[in-house]
Amino acid sequence: LLDKGQDARFSPLFGTRSGFSPGLRLEPLATTDKDRPSCQLRRFMERIVYFDLETKYSADEVGGWNHIEDMGMSVGVVWDSHDERFHVYLDHQVLDLEEHCRRADLVVGFNHVSFDYHVLAGARFADQQQRSQLHTDLAGLNNFDMLVKLKKQLGHRLKLEAVARPTLGTGKSADGLQALAWYKLGEIDKIIEYCKMDVQVTRDLYLHALEHGKLHYDSRSGIKSISVDWNPHSQKTEAEQMSLF
Repeated sequence: LLDKGQDARFSPLFGTRSGFSPGLRLEPLATTDKDRPSCQLRRFMERIVYFDLETKYSADEVGGWNHIEDMGMSVGVVWDSHDERFHVYLDHQVLDLEEHCRRADLVVGFNHVSFDYHVLAGARFADQQQRSQLHTDLAGLNNFDMLVKLKKQLGHRLKLEAVARPTLGTGKSADGLQALAWYKLGEIDKIIEYCKMDVQVTRDLYLHALEHGKLHYDSRSGIKSISVDWNPHSQKTEAEQMSLF
């Protein structure tokens, strides 16, 4: 991989470069207007991005979970409702990924505020003050963190897989440990596909909640259901009401 300090850049959409599959073109998932998930949201927001990233190192390798910002970013992926495509960013394109998130009306993720944004800030800056400021800036964007919402209702955390598989009938294609192993082997193309799948699952889970008002999750006592109101219009109304107090 190129050092993240280098200025060598390329299109995050096409991503041709030695080290992973050349000519990678990430096409839209939808083929008809009916299948295009962003159509359901255009009346509420102009641009929604779904975001996830993978790290270079585990928590153990950087001294524990208090050092998330030292984990490094191997791959970041965004699915953008503006053009209905995946956009892939590598370690030297952290600034491009940050700017992509800033252009969105809403950033949707699963634990992205408390984890991914810290990784992103650490990959951008070595100085702790600059890292903290960037994380504060990103956390101040219009974010929708599904884990935060679910934890608030349930009183405990859930893994993405524990919600996605019972709700959508599909889930993650691998796990974080496998992605770390791929990074050590230089198999960046596999990390890209894995991260794309996580973003797709994140997107589909959010849209399912909007359409059905309910999610299913795997608990110790079996599959349970939870009602959710994640309608963008409801969220906006709630925020406007809060601003009155």
